Amino acid sequence: MFELLTRILLWLLIGTILWYVFSRFIPRAYLTWLGGIIVFIFVILAFLDPSNRTVGSVWGLLSLPLKPLGLAIFLLLSALKDGTKKVVGNQVLAALLVLLFSSTPIVANWLTSQAERTGMNSVALQTVAPSAQTTRAIVVLGDETDPAYRSRTQPGTSQNGFTSGLLTAGQLYQAQVSQGNPDLVVIASVGTQVTASDPGQPEAVQTVQSVLTGAGVPSDRILIETEGVDLRSSAIEVDRVLQARGFRKDTDTIVLVAPRLSIGRAISALGSVGISSTPDATDRFLRGDRLLATINDLIPNVGSLAQTTRVVDEYLTSVYYFLRGWLVNPR
Repeated sequence: MFELLTRILLWLLIGTILWYVFSRFIPRAYLTWLGGIIVFIFVILAFLDPSNRTVGSVWGLLSLPLKPLGLAIFLLLSALKDGTKKVVGNQVLAALLVLLFSSTPIVANWLTSQAERTGMNSVALQTVAPSAQTTRAIVVLGDETDPAYRSRTQPGTSQNGFTSGLLTAGQLYQAQVSQGNPDLVVIASVGTQVTASDPGQPEAVQTVQSVLTGAGVPSDRILIETEGVDLRSSAIEVDRVLQARGFRKDTDTIVLVAPRLSIGRAISALGSVGISSTPDATDRFLRGDRLLATINDLIPNVGSLAQTTRVVDEYLTSVYYFLRGWLVNPR
């Protein structure tokens, strides 16, 4: 009952925010019932068909005011609504502060460390004891920060840490086999977009196979999942692959390799389809607790703005997953 009430309150809050934004920045003469109906339809489609690319683009537009750069832009537009000769100074100052703080490395590092710590605390609540079940697979999930579609770059690049996840999976595979688990498989979820240019044997799939075999995983122990477009659909596809191999949810488990920032949500998404897992986080931004290492950590840069935006995206996506009921309750 408490969870249902929380979802209802969040829905009301989201609706209020959207109405405020559109009524604030769009003249009421143009904010007709037709425009409201169109926005409402896209919001509904985002929940009925989250893998749709068009819906993903619309969600990106609707969520723009909640992200640092989008919030700064909307504040500046609001400050200029009466013309350049009547600029609202307070809103310009607010936009400047949003950009300044969100692009400063020390702030971005602190926000990231807090998000990672929250995710790992969630992992601690949801992780099963290693000896309680038999490990049947190692699952590698890449970076995903948008609730409507996966914005992952190609495997093998340095932008997403996916290659480091594959290398980690290779190490875990070798350790499991040395402990007497020869039937283990490695499942790599690469997403549907990598098959767009070459549905037969895309370059990204070849890259994943090459990295895993180079890390010591036999080719017949590698399974490539290409249908998942976000953590939820990836969890469903992984469940389908495991069920085809005789996976028993009451006695079997998996090892999950995913970015540290989103691993708590990943474990919960898998748990919502009945798959228990133990985590191995990759792609950690920070080393240790020291946030200020050099004077450059006080100088704003675009990389820190992107890092802050990624943290905000993760929080927004977690709210989206909660509203959809895609997160299992921690034990």
